[in-house]
Amino acid sequence: MQFGRGKPSAGAFFDSDFTTIDDILAVSLLYGMQAKNDCRVAVFTMSRPDLATAGFVDMVERFYHGPSGNFSQIPAIGMRTSGNAGVTPAAFTAPFQKKKPDGTPLYTNEVKRVLDTGDPNTLFRNYLEAQYDQNAFFILGGPATNLAALLDFRGMKGLIAAKAKYLVIAAEEHRMKADIPAAKKVLAEWPTPVFLVSSEVGTALPFPGASIDKEFAATPNHPVAEAYRALQPMPYDAPSWSIAAALYAGRPKAEYFKVSEPGTITVQDDGKTTFTASAQGKHQNLTVDPAQKEKVLQAFVDLASAKPVPPQRFRPPAAADQKKADPADAVVVPKP
Repeated sequence: MQFGRGKPSAGAFFDSDFTTIDDILAVSLLYGMQAKNDCRVAVFTMSRPDLATAGFVDMVERFYHGPSGNFSQIPAIGMRTSGNAGVTPAAFTAPFQKKKPDGTPLYTNEVKRVLDTGDPNTLFRNYLEAQYDQNAFFILGGPATNLAALLDFRGMKGLIAAKAKYLVIAAEEHRMKADIPAAKKVLAEWPTPVFLVSSEVGTALPFPGASIDKEFAATPNHPVAEAYRALQPMPYDAPSWSIAAALYAGRPKAEYFKVSEPGTITVQDDGKTTFTASAQGKHQNLTVDPAQKEKVLQAFVDLASAKPVPPQRFRPPAAADQKKADPADAVVVPKP
C-alpha cells in the first residue's frame, strides 16, 4: 500500500529472545509476507540484553530494505536492558566474519551500544499509535517478559485492544518456562484474542534446510542463509515454532493449521499449559493439520527465501498525523 492510498496491510509486532534460528527465519518470512501485502513489518523487540544479537537482527532488517534503502525509516530494534543476556548464538556472529574480495566486511554491525537500540515499551506504544484501529497483530517467539512488562505500561491495555487484532504465541515449552510469571500474566491479561502454536507444531513441521542451498541461493550473500549454515553442519531441518506463528499471524484465513474451539489457556507452575473450552474464552490452540503439511512447508520456503523488496512508505492514520507534538510521545530516533 503506497503513501496516501488508504489503509495498509496489518502491522506486525514481533517479540522474542532471538536465541534460535527459527526466530530469524520468522523475520525473513514476515518480510516475505510484507512483499505480498499480507502484513507490514512494524518493529522487532528482544527480551534479553544482547547487543551482538541485536546487531544481527538489525543487519537482517537492513538487508531486506535493500542496498539503497531508506534506513532512516527502520526503527531501532527494541532491546530489554535488564535480565540475563544469555549466550549469543554463534550463528548470529559468523556472518560478520565474511569478507568481500577486497577484504572489507560483507556485513556491517551498526549496533555498538545500548543507545543504538530502543526501549521496547516506547517502541510498542509509538508504533501502535501509528496503526489504524484493529490493523496490527503481535507475535511472541520467546519468553513473555517484554509483553508482560508492556501490560503494566500506562495506557497500553486500552491501546492494544484498540489497535491489535490478536496475539500469536510460539508456545514451545522451553520458552514458556523461561519466564513463567510473565507467561501467566500475558495469558490472563492480554486484551485481544490469543492463539497458541503448540510445541508439537515446531517439531512436526521442521523448516526444509535443503532450501538454504536452493531457493535462498537466488539471492547472493543472504545473511539468514549464512546464519543457518553456521548453526550446525548441513543439511538439517530446523524446528519452526516462531516461523509457524508468524505464518498464521500474517495469513490467519489460509487454513494452514487446525484451530481449536474458543476457551481459556492457563500456564501451570511447571510452564505447561492447560486448555478449558468455553464459548466466552478468547484463547485458541493451533495444531498440525496433516492434510496441509506440504502446503505449510512450501509457504515457509517461498516466503522466507523471497528476494528483498524495499518497503514503500506508509501513511499513518489521520489521528496520528494531527496529534499535537509532545516530546514524551516522540518516536524513538530511527537508526542512522
